[in-house]
Amino acid sequence: MIMVCIFSTVIISSSLVILAACGPITPIARRTAALPPTIAGSSPSSNATLITYPWTINRDGGGGGTVAGEHIINFSDTQTLNQDNKNAAGFYPFVSNSIATSTKDGKTLLDYGTGYAKQQWPFATSNSPINGATTENAPSNYRTAIWPNTNIVTGCDGECGYTVSQVLNITYSPYTTTDLYTTVANITMPKGPSVNRIALKMWYPWEINWGTYGLVRARDGTNDIFLLAAPANAFGVKLARVPEASIADRTKYLFWNGNNWTAAPPAATDASSNIFSFTTSGYGVGTGDIFWSTYYNTWLAVFASGFAPDGTFRLMYSTNGNIAGPWSATAQDIYVTKGCPTSNGNCLVGYNYATHAYPDVDSTGKTLLLGWTYNGATTQFTTITFA
Repeated sequence: MIMVCIFSTVIISSSLVILAACGPITPIARRTAALPPTIAGSSPSSNATLITYPWTINRDGGGGGTVAGEHIINFSDTQTLNQDNKNAAGFYPFVSNSIATSTKDGKTLLDYGTGYAKQQWPFATSNSPINGATTENAPSNYRTAIWPNTNIVTGCDGECGYTVSQVLNITYSPYTTTDLYTTVANITMPKGPSVNRIALKMWYPWEINWGTYGLVRARDGTNDIFLLAAPANAFGVKLARVPEASIADRTKYLFWNGNNWTAAPPAATDASSNIFSFTTSGYGVGTGDIFWSTYYNTWLAVFASGFAPDGTFRLMYSTNGNIAGPWSATAQDIYVTKGCPTSNGNCLVGYNYATHAYPDVDSTGKTLLLGWTYNGATTQFTTITFA
């Protein structure tokens, strides 16, 4: 029940007196759209608009959020096609990751760095120790990579964001990748993005890598953050939670086992601990995002699966507003991305990947920005509109 008070002032015996009459009112229920979600239309897909340099930037990865009021996106391998740099050094500037910001529409991106998009997530090396650690010097014939490909959850009362990334070793020849561990970062925006790796090594390949599928803030009155994971062969999404202040402390995590929160994590292949399950053509849940929709007043999951030439965004939703479910039994196809046809000789990668939703671009939830990596190098977007 909400109490409302009407105040008035009168003068009694030359004194100002404030009178108040209070009584209960019934709150007006917030209007939401009916489930299941329905798509009214979508915009034509388009490349990201880059406004920092006159050169093309090739990169993949993605996943965004809001930090200090700015929409930011994490990217993985990034190459700036600055011909001056190539003429001087013999190659284009290349970094393991980058961050762009967009305060306009989510598709117009501002990069940071002089002459090229700079690396934002630091390595712990002998040249740049992190809390004394120097363990990320790449062995001979290897390079170390930090490839962020998940969203950023707002923290610190709006002034920071938390996110998770894989750290990998990559052999130059033959090209193979090996996951080393995940790392947890705190991102602030003092004068452009600043990434502080608050947990250098968090989860290892033989464990569930919590947070690599996303991070969202709890809506149950706590200051907890939910961390999501979609392990290989799990064919679904799993859930953990931790107080914001303890996000870098493994001992403070609780894990959803399908019925309760426990201190013991479930097995990666335990389908009963999935908050929802999904499989098609032998593939499980691909990259995507889970987020609260103010338009539908529930949790939505938007993701792709597999490596088909025409990648499809799919949608599932919580039927009761609880992130642990139950969720819709089947996934809706909501948008098909056109792959780059390798038969024409101009495409290196025929499928799209790094599929993400960017719900913070439209706080009403009426529209939803979707993004993906095209031809292994170009960020593309579309905006879908819900009915």
